[in-house]
Amino acid sequence: MMNTQPIGFIDSGVGGLTVFKEALKQLPHENMVFLGDQARLPYGPRPAEQVVAFTWQMVNFMMAQNIKMLVIACNTATAAALDVVKAQLPIPVVGVILPGSRAALKVSQNNHIGVIATEGTVKAGAYAKTIHDKNATVSVTSLAAPKFVPVVESNEYQSPIAKRIVTETLAPLKHTDIDTLVMGCTHYPLLRPIIENVMGPKVTLIDPGIETVSEVSTLLDYFDIANNDADFTPTQRFFTTGSPSMFDTIGKQWLGLNQLHAQHVEIDQLPTNYEAAPLDTIVVATQNAGKAREFAAVFESEGIKVKTLRDFPELPDVAETGSTFEENARIKADTYARALELPVLADDSGLMVDALGGKPGVFSARYAGAGHNDAANNAKLMAELGEVPADDRTATFHTTLVFAKPNQPDQDLVVEGDLPGMIVGVPRGNDGFGYDPYFYVPEQGKTLAEMTTDEKNAISHRGQAIKALAKVWRAWYQED
Repeated sequence: MMNTQPIGFIDSGVGGLTVFKEALKQLPHENMVFLGDQARLPYGPRPAEQVVAFTWQMVNFMMAQNIKMLVIACNTATAAALDVVKAQLPIPVVGVILPGSRAALKVSQNNHIGVIATEGTVKAGAYAKTIHDKNATVSVTSLAAPKFVPVVESNEYQSPIAKRIVTETLAPLKHTDIDTLVMGCTHYPLLRPIIENVMGPKVTLIDPGIETVSEVSTLLDYFDIANNDADFTPTQRFFTTGSPSMFDTIGKQWLGLNQLHAQHVEIDQLPTNYEAAPLDTIVVATQNAGKAREFAAVFESEGIKVKTLRDFPELPDVAETGSTFEENARIKADTYARALELPVLADDSGLMVDALGGKPGVFSARYAGAGHNDAANNAKLMAELGEVPADDRTATFHTTLVFAKPNQPDQDLVVEGDLPGMIVGVPRGNDGFGYDPYFYVPEQGKTLAEMTTDEKNAISHRGQAIKALAKVWRAWYQED
């Protein structure tokens, strides 16, 4: 499968890049987006309610990037906000505390685990609670290390200052018998060489980021949203609420991405809760400008905002693998509705020529083969009708519309529309697309390509289907 929607990573600063770095290693084909809220760090000393609010603002920024999965690459934000974010978002959400706890339990031999983290994470008892939920007999010694984050964010993590701060901070743990130490803040792995030197070889360090990305990989496969195209060249985008130059310096050093350039963004005016898309926005699953205009002419007259796939350029294409118009429309509507968390209207339309046994049918758009254009499709149609008398060239344009709610494929609304006509031998008109110049409507005395947009919408197969849809879609949408 090829799902090229990006994975989103959020953190209070650059610390989450330690998770991002592991993701680059484990998930080499995935597009990724990172946001560091450097303008408001550190999160550790802040009240939990404020951390939740800041986290929601980062989440809402990321949701606008059309991500398929969210990684809260910040222990403080995970401790304060993971449960509420996970409960409300329509996409998978992964934190860093549970994977780190699992890894520590797996490694510890004497059942005494140390945790270094921010004040907020330690105060919440996040690691101790998670570890004890898995094994109540394990001893957990937690220590706040509030000075570590500023050292990393100021790009001093390799300096003598960093060595002094780490040595002083970890002194209390030197008098314990811990054999495992969880680096419970994603900033801390940048200080790993110093931490290892201070704690000595008998203490195994746990980087939750490694285990977190392993969980991300598993969930991508479980939800069937991984990008498994080995030939795909992924992109990485970086955003910061702070200084892009400072971010770039640390990011280039840590990730080894010489072309890394972060973009400054403001997020403090974004909502502090999750806001789903309003009812008056729908997505029409098409890139076809002509088709989009037909739908927009109907819905926008009712005050409905219409978006198309052009508004979501990172969405992957959905293969039309069905054998009927309805199957293809359902595949597109259900897939895009799930990805966008918006109501999606998809169609499968085609030309059915009686003398050709209903062909082109579901292959109308690619009748001449993949990669061919309208001219090639029309040329093939004319060639196959070459020996068919004009009076026997009866045909029907058919549309099946499927309106899908997010994650509710069993409630899809299905309507149809047909337009009977004839196939002429010479193209007429300049305003249509596809087979329109060859499709003659006797009652109108014109081909579809000779009609105005209003004339075409009034009688077209899509127009008929949209009229049927307009009678029922509002009541259908309000149903639970």
